[in-house]
Amino acid sequence: MAAIDSIDDEIERFWNGFYAQAKREPDSRADFKLVRHEIWAQNQAEAQEYLQPWLSVFELGLEWLANVHVALSDEPLLGPKESEFRVPWVLIGAASAFGWSLRQSCLTGFDTPARALLRTYVETLLLCLVTIFDKELAEKYQEADSDSKVVNFWHTHASPRNLHRRIMELERKLGLDAQTIADLTEWRREEYEVLSQSSHLSYLAAAMTCMPVSAQGDGVHRYGILGSASSNSKRTLGYAAKTTWYFSRLSFDGLFRRDSESTALVALDKEDSVHRTIVVGAETLNAMALRHWEQNGR
Repeated sequence: MAAIDSIDDEIERFWNGFYAQAKREPDSRADFKLVRHEIWAQNQAEAQEYLQPWLSVFELGLEWLANVHVALSDEPLLGPKESEFRVPWVLIGAASAFGWSLRQSCLTGFDTPARALLRTYVETLLLCLVTIFDKELAEKYQEADSDSKVVNFWHTHASPRNLHRRIMELERKLGLDAQTIADLTEWRREEYEVLSQSSHLSYLAAAMTCMPVSAQGDGVHRYGILGSASSNSKRTLGYAAKTTWYFSRLSFDGLFRRDSESTALVALDKEDSVHRTIVVGAETLNAMALRHWEQNGR
């Protein structure tokens, strides 16, 4: 029996066949593949060196999110441990997946696509934060099980304006002072405007995607359609890390019970290694985010 062609073999056969019809020798695709992999390797090396501290701080935040997800999971990690864990379980898990995806995009030199992912990452964590403290909203989110219901939920309850209004209300309930709330609101508004240009590309955003500024901080723009590590990713990773920090600070007491009077979801157990990494991870993330807040991450 003849060996079954791989999809790459099939593509190559069609490629060569169309050249044969034109009575020309096939041009090789191997050089393009080699250049692509060389560029990605160079981008990752530059990103690891030049996108600090926010690359590592964001990775710390993603590690924390993963541990929180494990704490909410049933033993085989096949679902939430309790029915009331369902909404935070799916939203924290989804945010984690988007977070690692945007990190990978920054590493391979695709900052504008990373910002499009970042918009969803931020909205997912903000929605999760609100639903942790608003059980009625969590139920409405879970009940949105058709296309029309999903559209109605986001339009009615979780549009950018409604979501940020709910966040401000939650901040007040949690005891943040008026100036802090105003500062956080302005910070989110500025970043959201930038993220919107990555989802609905402006001319400048499209141009910066084609020719991003080098990660090395020398102001040089480089060809970027195959990816180019960019200093713009410092802001992308910085906002991602700071949003993760923000979520960790405000969600913690809604997720984890420190004492018998708490009504949070999970009772902390100091003998549980996952719980220990969650507590220490949150404090380490707090220390690192505040220590480097002003360093190129907006």
